[in-house]
Amino acid sequence: MVYDEGFEVAVGNRVFFAFSNFTFDQNALHEKHNVSHCDSTMVGWYSSNERKEFGCYYGIQTKRDSTVVAPPAKKRTALVIDSKYDKPLDRKAQTKQVAKLNKKLAMLQLGWTARVMPQWEGKTLREINSYAGIKRTVPSHDLHSEMIAQRKLDPVRRPSFLQRQDQGRRAKVGPVPDSFSWNDVNGMDYTEPVMDQGDCGSCYDASTMRMLTARYKIKLNDTSAIPWSINFPLFCSEFNQGCKGGYGFLTTKWSQEVGLIPATCMRYNTQGSCKLECDLDKELKGKKRYRAANHRYINSWYGNFDSSVEAIKAELYHNGPVVLSFEPGEDFMFYSDGIFKSPNSTLRTLKKHVDYDQEWERVDHAVVAIGYGEDNGQKYWLIQNSWGQDWGEDGFFRMARGEDESGIESIPEAADVVEDEEDGRQVKALFAEMAKTAVA
Repeated sequence: MVYDEGFEVAVGNRVFFAFSNFTFDQNALHEKHNVSHCDSTMVGWYSSNERKEFGCYYGIQTKRDSTVVAPPAKKRTALVIDSKYDKPLDRKAQTKQVAKLNKKLAMLQLGWTARVMPQWEGKTLREINSYAGIKRTVPSHDLHSEMIAQRKLDPVRRPSFLQRQDQGRRAKVGPVPDSFSWNDVNGMDYTEPVMDQGDCGSCYDASTMRMLTARYKIKLNDTSAIPWSINFPLFCSEFNQGCKGGYGFLTTKWSQEVGLIPATCMRYNTQGSCKLECDLDKELKGKKRYRAANHRYINSWYGNFDSSVEAIKAELYHNGPVVLSFEPGEDFMFYSDGIFKSPNSTLRTLKKHVDYDQEWERVDHAVVAIGYGEDNGQKYWLIQNSWGQDWGEDGFFRMARGEDESGIESIPEAADVVEDEEDGRQVKALFAEMAKTAVA
């Protein structure tokens, strides 16, 4: 499963991925609501294991099971302008809100503090929350319609730049230490400096590429290696929606099927496009080409919470940083230092951080876990955020470990970096196709 929106299925030598099908319909009162179509998928993509066959498909249920009942239709909630949520924050408003939050934190003895964040001044809470960019803001049915329209306008069957993952690889076996961090391994720092994603919902992509970059450096044992481009999958991948959101699982899938390019050839830019800033043949002449591989959920499949913490620790220690996702509340935006625990989750005992029964947990922000440890008896994950060095503990934060705080342990992701056996052929094909489209 890819969050609650899509799925990937391996059949024989091929892998199929598609988003679940739904539409917005109107009832007799002209109220819009979601209608799930459980007997079909949207247009999706398939590929062969050896990266030789690519294409598009859609799935239809051929024999309907009368015992399967579609979930009840959910009313589409209209965007409501809230005076508090849509009012720009000034320093006075922030100071008041942070003081109130710190009072609550002290009362609950949660062990962390909040502070005023200069970068939030002039922004509304709605705008601040847009920095969390996992949930796609472009409705899936719009994407579906656009793909169908494109197919009608282009009768020529063009190749899709997709492939299939290798068999999921488990973390190496062996004991792990009680505390560890990849930013200090015998004095070596394998992580990238803290970045500021800006007003772009790119956290899913930035965290994934930072994870792949760290694992690449670890693989080479070279902390000075050039990082992988964040903008390449951000603006070139057809699986996600760029600054409007997406999923790290699909970023690693696409990077596995297409490939990786150096950050110097497509620097991070929130107003960027799928356009090279270098001549790849000259830039990489005589050098190896790489791609992602074995994109996977660390706990084997989405929703498997058994032994998740130990699996994350083992994967992180043996193979490198991992991507974790969670649901940040408004209080998290003002985190200053300490081990984060949400006051809301603390006040709700024996209750998940969502208010309805479901097998998946809501998560909207992706980050890079680079280590773990314990402070005064409280176990934590050491995590790098993408909101600049002025936020939190110099751009990092620590979150309670082993409690699935804010859903942090519900959807851990990893992938490896391997040499591209096709020497960047899929990357070249992608830009060649784009050049033809631009000319047309």
